[in-house]
Amino acid sequence: MAEQNLIWAQTLDGTIAIDGQVPWHQKADLHFFKQATVHEVALMGRHTMASFHGRPLPDRLNVVLTHNQGLEVPEGFRKVYSIAEAEKLADDAGLKLQVIGGKPIYESFMATADALYVTYLQTDLSGDVKMPSVDSTVWQGEVIDQGPADDANDYDWQLVKYTRR
Repeated sequence: MAEQNLIWAQTLDGTIAIDGQVPWHQKADLHFFKQATVHEVALMGRHTMASFHGRPLPDRLNVVLTHNQGLEVPEGFRKVYSIAEAEKLADDAGLKLQVIGGKPIYESFMATADALYVTYLQTDLSGDVKMPSVDSTVWQGEVIDQGPADDANDYDWQLVKYTRR
């Protein structure tokens, strides 16, 4: 089965979005995101797709997981209707399944994911979409990168890779 990874950035209070948008600019996180998802399957829900304003991520297989058969997706996106279909698509292509949001999609894959990659931004923003804390009885975290706020990064940050215990 294709490797399954969940990738997201959040504030210390768990915020991943405000009004359907990512409320920060973090070049380091964008660099990691691109490195992890390029030439892989970038699996998302309809809200994440909508946040791209009709532009698929370049050099990735952009896949939208939906139950809505009538959902129209822009050119460059592909629809799947089940987790099994998403897994088969990645398997058949020999690619990793990189789950990139939003929250309901992360929740759907939490039980089967191989790893979580979470960038923690050292701030609280009280957003309207929040991730719960990573369950330390299931996942073991290791800091794999970190850096300070600077001209390219709004906040101090830490990238943690979680693997199953």
